[in-house]
Amino acid sequence: MMSEAGQLSVNDRVLLHLLRFATDVPPTEFPSECTQAGIAAAIGISRTHAPRAVKGLMKQGFVDESRARVTGHERRMSVYAVTAEGVKTASELWRDISNSHLKVQRGESAESMTGAQIEELVGKKKALAIVSRIKDGVVDIGKKQTEPIRMMDDSPEPVEFYGRDDELRSGEDFLRSDSRAMVILGNRGSGTSTIARRLIQTHDETNALWVPLDSQTSLEEILVKLRRFAEKVTGQSAENERALDLEESVIIFDDFFTVTEEVVEFLTTMIESDGRTKIIVTAREETPAYNWFYHKKHVDDETVRVLRIKGLDEKSAMRLLGNEKIEKDAFRRIFMMSRGQPMILRMLADGDYEGLKKNTVFTTEEARYLLFLKDKKG
Repeated sequence: MMSEAGQLSVNDRVLLHLLRFATDVPPTEFPSECTQAGIAAAIGISRTHAPRAVKGLMKQGFVDESRARVTGHERRMSVYAVTAEGVKTASELWRDISNSHLKVQRGESAESMTGAQIEELVGKKKALAIVSRIKDGVVDIGKKQTEPIRMMDDSPEPVEFYGRDDELRSGEDFLRSDSRAMVILGNRGSGTSTIARRLIQTHDETNALWVPLDSQTSLEEILVKLRRFAEKVTGQSAENERALDLEESVIIFDDFFTVTEEVVEFLTTMIESDGRTKIIVTAREETPAYNWFYHKKHVDDETVRVLRIKGLDEKSAMRLLGNEKIEKDAFRRIFMMSRGQPMILRMLADGDYEGLKKNTVFTTEEARYLLFLKDKKG
């Protein structure tokens, strides 16, 4: 219950938010606002605070957790819904708010209104949404949620995505954690960039900057992108450092392999600096030891999390190959030779003989043999 007018705990705000989606029969598909990331974005709290709030409400028996389909996402995710006891408690809380006076900001003017007056003005569901976003004791009726900044033009084109549930779950855990950076580590063609892009796609409320890396990338190029990103997110002129302290923001450095020494040193500085911006780096296993920007101490204290990527599972590999009626022995040979590497499987699916010769270690005969096997049907 409210201790005084305008004072709501984070748990109260989460409960009011979820009350908007209460139903007698569970839906076949939940809105994104019922996920931890959606809850955090809707009520205006850091994503790291959302797990604590929902766990506290679950412990009280006010909220249930389940795995379900979410609008806009292909795979099942953890979603949260109020229980019957939660509906009762949230409804009692709303009755208290309805009779309480709140400080309300409407454009340039400020006034005092009861929760009941807000409900009469905008309707109950919208009133619940507005009040659950209360900040510093003030309800902003005119405030609109801004669209996230997505500077993703340099990211690879979207491709078919199969499997990787465990990897994406690890990515979600990282985004909710206090860790500064996550390194997605794999051999060339293992799909590290695709996983990073997919993770950002599934968090469409997050500001994101994609920075491709190669041996020619200069530190100044990176700094220019960081400044532009910070300026777009904050809406004002910003220094490089501001890009490292942005809420609900992620910077992805893609294909860390052969980069300049100054870029290595800068990434080390980034992960050791204080700030709220999350950092994701896709990197190759074969990167020389002297070129790494993080060390054992960073992993031990969980400043950096390392996610090692292997090949796809057999079911996902067969789907990507595009021939689900393939002869069993032919698929077994392809899976063994490709090691489930998405890049190889995608080139086989496209019949890309030149790509196989140019981008893999297969001999001419092996490439032809794999393409022959791919079309065999059982």
